[in-house]
Amino acid sequence: MPVSLYVTLIGIFILTIWIIWNTIYHRKKITVMTGMMISMVLGMGVGLTIGVILGILLAGDLFSSTLLAMIIGIAAGFLTGLPIGLMAVLDGALAGMMGGMMGAMLGEMIAPEYQDALIRVMFLLLTGTIIILFQLMQQEFIKSTVLLSHPVVMTVLFVLLIIGYNQMGSVIPSSPSPNINNNHHSMSSNNLVIQADEYSFSPSHTEIMAGEKITITLDNIGEVEHDLEIKELKAEMMEQDSSHNHQKNNKEVHVHSMAGEKQEISFVPVTPGKYSYICTIPGHAEAGMKGIIEVSSS
Repeated sequence: MPVSLYVTLIGIFILTIWIIWNTIYHRKKITVMTGMMISMVLGMGVGLTIGVILGILLAGDLFSSTLLAMIIGIAAGFLTGLPIGLMAVLDGALAGMMGGMMGAMLGEMIAPEYQDALIRVMFLLLTGTIIILFQLMQQEFIKSTVLLSHPVVMTVLFVLLIIGYNQMGSVIPSSPSPNINNNHHSMSSNNLVIQADEYSFSPSHTEIMAGEKITITLDNIGEVEHDLEIKELKAEMMEQDSSHNHQKNNKEVHVHSMAGEKQEISFVPVTPGKYSYICTIPGHAEAGMKGIIEVSSS
């Protein structure tokens, strides 16, 4: 798992504990309405952010990502409202449940090329929201004189966090394909196996090099037909070994496989960049059969 993803998850945990601890410590000064607002904001924010992360990491398993995100969101809202009273508990738990549901659906639906950016945006939005929430708590009942609690100081720290966080590597775990170096017409070769199931690809993120010969094997372990098409990738020397003709009349890298079959296509990518690949069978991409392939310069 990438370091930046660890940082994101640990950051969410620390921010959540920070607000819950302040709520417990100052519980006697907090009114019911204020407590309801705090638990609702934290439950919704944590549920939504965690839901997006789980929806992306567990792409193709919307049930599990939604259930886990709801549980985490409900827990955040429940624990925040517990020191205040039943109304705050209900408000926080319901907000956490709603946030978890929406976040998981958003993470499942987002295109692969935007997944990394979405997680970063959601984490920074959650951080900013919690900073604003803490400032409201500071004015209402905390009234701390510590320098770090000053709005200007917290704003500067937040800006530094944005700069540093965006300098970190990808948040999405990548699955680099194994390199098989051999001299065949002075060109390196790379074999990549992508499994297709109902309804996801594994891996859903991989990296290759421009100028090397790539052989993709589409291993259909599902119960219905699937295909794989890399959108807008410029490639040369496309060769396909297929027992049935499903090649489209365009220049897209495209391979089709019936249930239980393995089919291959070989090509040489030309232009570095990020490209999405999908299953073009009607309804499959919408159900989660998407991925991203990064072509780096040789």
